[in-house]
Amino acid sequence: MKKLSAIILSTIFIGCSIWKSVTSEFSAYFNTYYNAKVIFEQVENVVQSRSLTEKFLTAEKFDSELQLPPNERNKLDDVIKKCSKILQYYINTSIADDALLMIGKSYLYQDNFTGAERKFAELISTFPKSKLYDEALYYLMLTLSKEKKYTDAIISFQAKARIEPKNKNLWKLYKIYGLAKFKLGETDSAIYYLKLASSQAKGEEKAEILFYLGELNEKTDKTESAKFYYEASKLTKRTNLKIYSLIKYATQQRELGNYKLAERILNDLIYSNIDKDYEKRAYLELARTYRMSKNIELAIKTYTYLDTTYRRTEESSYGYFELAQIYENEILNYDSARIFYEKARLEFPQSEISGEAQKKVEKLNEYARHHTALAKNDSVLNFIKLNPDSSVSINVDSLKDQIAQTKYALAWIFYTSLNKIDSAVYYLKDIIKNYPQSSIAPRSYYLLGTIYEDIDTSKAKEFFTQLVKKFPESEYALQAMKFLGIENNFKKDSLSELYNEAISLIDKDPIKAIEILSSICNHNSNSALKAKAYYAIGWINEYKLKNFAKAIEHYSIVLNNFPNSEYAKVVARKLNPEKEETAPQKELPPAPQAEKKPEIKPAPKGTEGEIEDIPRTRERKRRRIDDH
Repeated sequence: MKKLSAIILSTIFIGCSIWKSVTSEFSAYFNTYYNAKVIFEQVENVVQSRSLTEKFLTAEKFDSELQLPPNERNKLDDVIKKCSKILQYYINTSIADDALLMIGKSYLYQDNFTGAERKFAELISTFPKSKLYDEALYYLMLTLSKEKKYTDAIISFQAKARIEPKNKNLWKLYKIYGLAKFKLGETDSAIYYLKLASSQAKGEEKAEILFYLGELNEKTDKTESAKFYYEASKLTKRTNLKIYSLIKYATQQRELGNYKLAERILNDLIYSNIDKDYEKRAYLELARTYRMSKNIELAIKTYTYLDTTYRRTEESSYGYFELAQIYENEILNYDSARIFYEKARLEFPQSEISGEAQKKVEKLNEYARHHTALAKNDSVLNFIKLNPDSSVSINVDSLKDQIAQTKYALAWIFYTSLNKIDSAVYYLKDIIKNYPQSSIAPRSYYLLGTIYEDIDTSKAKEFFTQLVKKFPESEYALQAMKFLGIENNFKKDSLSELYNEAISLIDKDPIKAIEILSSICNHNSNSALKAKAYYAIGWINEYKLKNFAKAIEHYSIVLNNFPNSEYAKVVARKLNPEKEETAPQKELPPAPQAEKKPEIKPAPKGTEGEIEDIPRTRERKRRRIDDH
């Protein structure tokens, strides 16, 4: 009996010890999990608070890093440590999946995407029946997106998502799936899945998705975009999202031409004491609305108020830039435009518009420099014309060539940088009319033809034909021939044929003869005929036109540029008779015998029409011209 009592007492004692041990172990395990959960929820509240106070929501930045402050990141280290202990000793308990999720999210909030990806994938594979499965998949897709692995995020959804009618968390997966599609440039597919997400989501989550839908529809369907922004503003209780949604709604109404509605919404926001960050954005959009509605005076006033009230901000830099555009395009005051572009460049250097402003400043400075040089040279030329007996010693042909070069530079700026085609055409036509023998004339014909390719094909053909006729050996003529559909069969001696033609016109039309000879002089090669052509021009001026100043000018070119030619010896006696022995003047050397004119064969039948039908982009033309 005593033995039995002892056995019973021993059993009771051992049982109590075991129970005490189990209870103690459970208490430690539960306290570890509980403490980790409390700390994690504190950090997650900070994360959610930052998300809710985001001022300028955009789908572009859904995958940006969180960048939590150090103290919050340290708390997450503690969470990871405690949850890892749970997984080490209590992997088969009911909270193991939650511990894995907390570790994964802690890594995610710390921007440790590799660790986060590993833990979310482990939860999905280890606990496929867990209630946290969809949430783990959502965060896995989000993590992959933050790693810029958008294709992997999409594959994860396609392979692992449980598409079931009863799955109430499916909208979260649709949301990330749609945003990943957007990042891959598949906007239509992105919109489709975000619409699916919005049909299941509720409250603030739905309002955010509606905002994304408004953003994704901005370029393709402005009416839909406006509708989504308006719905987001009505649904959300977040002040920031409501205000920004209304600003975006107003901008879409403006794009649709509903200027008065846009003005009313923006003015209502401005007068409702909104945050300064939104107020400056509202003023910028209001100024843009006035400008688009052709109310230039109010636009200038609003831009000016924005630039003076919110200095050194991105909005004020855009304000200066767009104010400069008004002066450049509407008012045509390039000096004022240059001043405001310069302010835009310096206002907020980190702004994207700063670089664009720099380019504009450079182009307008170049325009101002050429414009000033043109005015100066025109003034000098007019003085010489009005005072032919003046003692001013200037090479008039050289001055005219400088004027032509400057006008071409202005035409190029108008065409490529200021988008003023009419002004470019004006200067180019002035060159070929008033400076037909200038060195820039062939290029002017070519640029005119290029400009007219998109405007009037017949005029383009006309300018290219004149180019080939007047400057057949120029590099630009070769390009013009391609447009005209003719083969380039010019032989090396075609310059001689031009020379022969000019000599044949000396008696009948000396002016025309000089024009042809000048085209030989302007040729880009070092042709031996150049000396002969310059000499011939001098001879015509001396003996046919009695323009002795011009004769001396061209004889001097022969003497200075072709000193070893036979013509240099002839003009030396004319220009410096006192240094030479008295000898009879040589006559102009006889023109060489005309050779058979080379054929310019037309291209195969149909080529011309086909060439006209080939689309040519402006950028390609500019590059082609610039290469020459």
